[in-house]
Amino acid sequence: MVSSRHSAWLGFVLVLACGKDDPGAGSDSAGTDGGDGCTPAQALCGEACIDVLEDDNHCGACGNACAPGDDCQAGQCVGPCPIGSTQCGDTCVSTEADADHCGGCNQSCPDPQVGGGSECLDACPTGTVQCGDDCPDLSTDPIHCGECDNACDQGQTCDAGQCVCPDGLLACEDGCVDPLVDSDHCGSCGNDCEDGACVDGQCVCGGGQEACGDACVDTQTDEEHCGGCGISCADGLEACEAGQCVCRPGLEACGETCVDTTNDPDHCGGCGNACDGPCGNGECVPSCEGFPDQCENSCTDTDVDPLHCGECGEACDGDEICVGGDCRNYELAPCDQCPCECEGGEAQCCDSPFLGAAVCVNGDGCFG
Repeated sequence: MVSSRHSAWLGFVLVLACGKDDPGAGSDSAGTDGGDGCTPAQALCGEACIDVLEDDNHCGACGNACAPGDDCQAGQCVGPCPIGSTQCGDTCVSTEADADHCGGCNQSCPDPQVGGGSECLDACPTGTVQCGDDCPDLSTDPIHCGECDNACDQGQTCDAGQCVCPDGLLACEDGCVDPLVDSDHCGSCGNDCEDGACVDGQCVCGGGQEACGDACVDTQTDEEHCGGCGISCADGLEACEAGQCVCRPGLEACGETCVDTTNDPDHCGGCGNACDGPCGNGECVPSCEGFPDQCENSCTDTDVDPLHCGECGEACDGDEICVGGDCRNYELAPCDQCPCECEGGEAQCCDSPFLGAAVCVNGDGCFG
């Protein structure tokens, strides 16, 4: 089932909680965080956190698979037809009123009779109306709810001529949802908690995240909120690791700043070793002749230098590397040098002169 995403998180009240107390909940039911890193609407099924409100293979609980053709809605397996109707072939019908399926599938009434009360009759019975050859009760018939040919959606029922969801559920474009725990429709249809969770109809940050302003962030890795809200790491120079701003890989801490000692003219080859002119390959040199590029007194290569990526002064984020003059996310490769196989179908193994290691990057290759 495809969920529609609408960004209504910004206007919602943030509640700093990771779940609700439920001492009776186990790891195979919804509504528990259990210290397993899953959100309140998820359950730990094996090693994976599963949304048991919508997962057809784990509907309501781990291992509870819906029958083929059924969908999981609000933790319940729901057939393809509205409640109170029957699937006959590819069609949902009301066997109480359908002349072609009167009392059961493919039990048709002869002309000119009509179907009503699961019987073939000469005229529609009292309390019904005639819709073609069918005689439905418009107040309760899920195929003719309120008017002829007004079929209710999957999982809905017809009550007093209105298509409604079962008690406690809300009719949204994804079907019947539980607004107390559904993170796509938290409290109301379309109120999307994005990366957060939905607890008692309010969006909260999921496990391991903290509310900073209107966003849920991981303060252990977020460079704008490292170790706490509003604590920023130096742009391009530092990365956030375990809640601490540290020099990004390839840079060295010199005093209170992080530098590339291979081409920093104030710290050339080591902290405090200043050059009168350019610095290249960790040595003071008379000029940057022979180097691909020069950024002031730094002899560099803008194809691979994350502090001068693509052009002088263009720094990559702390979790990015410069590949072919473009800043791209990376992970260290599971080998010392390329080629080797990276996880993920689009990941490429690239040698990084800046890191002195093989890395895995997404994209079209190692040259931008």
